[in-house]
Amino acid sequence: MKKKSGKLNRIAFIIGIFFILGLSCLSEATEKKIVWNSSGGIVEKVAQKVFAEPFEKETGIKVIFTAPVNFAKLKAMSESGNIEWDITELRPEDMIRGMQRKYLDPIDYAIVDQSDFLPGTAHSHGVPAAFYSCVIGYNTDKFPTGNHPKSWKDFWDAKRFPGPRSLPNYPWTLEIALLADGVPPEKLYPLDEKRAWASLDKIKPHVSKWWTMPAEPAQLLTDKEVYLVAAYNGRIAGIQKEGVPVAIEWNQQIFLLAYNSVVKGAKNKDGAMKFLAFMYRPELQAAWVKSIPYPGPSKSMFKYLTPELAKTLPTYPEYYKTSVHRNPEYWAQHEERLMKEWHAWMLK
Repeated sequence: MKKKSGKLNRIAFIIGIFFILGLSCLSEATEKKIVWNSSGGIVEKVAQKVFAEPFEKETGIKVIFTAPVNFAKLKAMSESGNIEWDITELRPEDMIRGMQRKYLDPIDYAIVDQSDFLPGTAHSHGVPAAFYSCVIGYNTDKFPTGNHPKSWKDFWDAKRFPGPRSLPNYPWTLEIALLADGVPPEKLYPLDEKRAWASLDKIKPHVSKWWTMPAEPAQLLTDKEVYLVAAYNGRIAGIQKEGVPVAIEWNQQIFLLAYNSVVKGAKNKDGAMKFLAFMYRPELQAAWVKSIPYPGPSKSMFKYLTPELAKTLPTYPEYYKTSVHRNPEYWAQHEERLMKEWHAWMLK
């Protein structure tokens, strides 16, 4: 009986050793990779080359990509405890919601150096992934540069600047409507909604297309169906390169951004923080915008860029001075209600 007991103990001991070794290997494998949920497509392709490959070479940590960005999946993972991502890209409003619901960990700014960030862009639970903006795009045959709309007030002035226009089919257009009505950017929030709806009523007869897909306003300009659009800067820059007679007015650009956040319960939180720190090196941020015109928050990045390329970016210092910044806390609180009101207004 004692011999049998001793044999069982030896077997249990051996199994225990293998179990411990297995856990050690699993832990080591987890530490050697991070999973980044991003936008996919060209974003993933460029990020793989610019950020992921050199990061793995330097640290030995492999970056695994997954797409698309999906707040509903983040919610499901967080509530089930089955965390698949280490880092996720998020809209500002979703980053705020994720923070409030405790889906995200605070950014460790002892690891991620924010000293080179544009002022006020670092958030406790997210670092800026990419800046882009809603700008005035215009047909240069119809409105030669210098005699074109230079503000949202001008965009609203259909007498001085006649012709069909296109605006976003989304309640964020309330911000534009208030700027067009003379509200200073620093007094934009909280939104004077009554004044914004009244301003939208004035421009509505002159809007031939309310766009829902980001590619639409650029196509409308290309086809000369409209002469003026509110559109994302990268879309207008893209058709400029193709020779379409268009230009961008950067004054009062509505500054937008996406964040990168670390998921609470991430399997490799330390690796995620190291990767975020790595991504924000100025020379890598410069390499990124050479392929995608949506820069990160680095101020020093511009010393690695040609003046011609620098002037195509929304964070170019001269443009940044006159930019209008969206308030994500406001939209996280009011977006759902304003969506319903927007749809009702569109049906009027």
